[in-house]
Amino acid sequence: MKFLILGILVIKEFTVYEIRNIIHENFQSMCSDSMGSIQIAIKKLLAENLIVFNEIREKNVTKKLYSITDTGRDEFIKWLKTPIDMSKTKNMEIGKLLFMGMVPVKNRLSLISEIIESQKEELRLLENIKKLRSNEEFNNIIEFHNNNEDYKQGLLKISEQSDIENLGHDINNYELLTLQYGIDNTKFNIKWFENVKKEIKKGNL
Repeated sequence: MKFLILGILVIKEFTVYEIRNIIHENFQSMCSDSMGSIQIAIKKLLAENLIVFNEIREKNVTKKLYSITDTGRDEFIKWLKTPIDMSKTKNMEIGKLLFMGMVPVKNRLSLISEIIESQKEELRLLENIKKLRSNEEFNNIIEFHNNNEDYKQGLLKISEQSDIENLGHDINNYELLTLQYGIDNTKFNIKWFENVKKEIKKGNL
């Protein structure tokens, strides 16, 4: 959660509600999108001076607009430069599969079917996110940076690039790549568990 929020705020300033919506719409498979979890993470980031906030007033409502600090950018890029540890993508729910041989035979088929349906729902969600992505979001971010020189220079500095539009395209490409990884991984899970279901029906499992 810590680095996900830093990654969101390294791009642009957001309120906590906007951060929550971004996580809800794009990163549910990575972490919780509960407001409580997000607020706890934000408090820690503030305490570590990795982010700050300014109070703004819109329609007679005072809001906190969060932004990343130079320390936060340095912390974020340091984390980004470490290799991805795929062993950390653990799911303790797989333990249920490990011990499913203890489950009564009559229950195994329905349990596997539920896994397949949940993965199909996840696939629909991810494909819908991909479908709804548009150039408008990219253009809004570029416009924000062109109007906020300090924020733009901070992002260009950590990425060691000089052109914000080229950097924006790079960011967008890797966001799409991560989305495709989720889609491909979910498709693999569906196919794998459908094969398990077939073996259960045959009486082999």
